[in-house]
Amino acid sequence: MIGAGELDQRVRIEKPANIPDGRGGTVKGWAELATVWAKVRPLSGRERAAAGQIEAAATYRVVIRRRTDVTADCRILWQGMAMNIRFVPASGSRAMWTVIDCDAGVPV
Repeated sequence: MIGAGELDQRVRIEKPANIPDGRGGTVKGWAELATVWAKVRPLSGRERAAAGQIEAAATYRVVIRRRTDVTADCRILWQGMAMNIRFVPASGSRAMWTVIDCDAGVPV
């Protein structure tokens, strides 16, 4: 069980959106869905060579109060770092928390 006091980090949840480009069209971007308190913990990290460069990636688990609008299409911003949401398990209607697995250090 998690205590409310463990939600000690502010994270911003963003969803994909079409943003006006100022010339009558739109470009793909991100729109804020919510800014919430969260528990953010690293699970693992790795480093590998990709396309001639070193890529350092890490997996995080983010726990927030229950939300039903967070999907794998969204992303999380935490301490200036964008994290891809990899998995959001379906939670029952009585669940208190939403547990989100994310990857950081990989292209969003």
